[in-house]
Amino acid sequence: PEAKIVKTRFCKAIINSKAALSYAEAQARIDDMSDQSKLTASLRELNRLAKLIRAERIRKGALELASQEVKFELDSETQDPTDVAEYTLRETNKMIEEFMLLANQAVATRILEHFPMFGVLRRHPEPKSDMLDTLASLVEKHGINGFKHKSNKELSESLSRAVKPDDPYFNQLVRMMATRCMNQAVYFCTGEMDPALYGHYGLAMERYTHFTSPIRRYADVLVHRLLAASLGLSSLPEQLQSKPVIREQCD
Repeated sequence: PEAKIVKTRFCKAIINSKAALSYAEAQARIDDMSDQSKLTASLRELNRLAKLIRAERIRKGALELASQEVKFELDSETQDPTDVAEYTLRETNKMIEEFMLLANQAVATRILEHFPMFGVLRRHPEPKSDMLDTLASLVEKHGINGFKHKSNKELSESLSRAVKPDDPYFNQLVRMMATRCMNQAVYFCTGEMDPALYGHYGLAMERYTHFTSPIRRYADVLVHRLLAASLGLSSLPEQLQSKPVIREQCD
């Protein structure tokens, strides 16, 4: 009930899917209180747990940065864009995000334990302090004092306080400017990096990788191979037993 992880299990499995839902469809089920079906009850419970997990991440210093997402409508025949609009983020988007982050984090821990020299993780270095100093000076001119940023937790709390009652868009603007201060997250070979530098600043996680999207990211394919080898389902490919080769893949 408190969203604490009590056990993690990895296995080769087949997903028995009960429904194929878009984010909007899942959100509509959650919001429709007349729907008391077992499927919808499960969605509501997952959403409740996701909110607790997210709150704990933010408490530890995870950042909520703003980036505008848009969607295009295409002509059915020519596929030319006919309209553009802001993409609506729903609670269900965040729900899926939280459980994907958990899966990525769990896999990162697993492959690091089994292949400490050849793991493929993703790190997010600390942001550019001079740019954050500039941002602090800018918000101070708008009456926001004490904008601290010596750690991700301090920055997260400062961003939450950067609010102007008469300007509902001010906080979003500050978060967008903070995004520009961030360094790029990068893939790396664990055997070539000091463990003290493994952490992901933006997510407030000590270990992180990309596992959940092998159909669109090659890094996830490498991670799947490492995970399969850790489970004894296959041998570790030769190219994943060479730090220079892994480094080249990560770059």
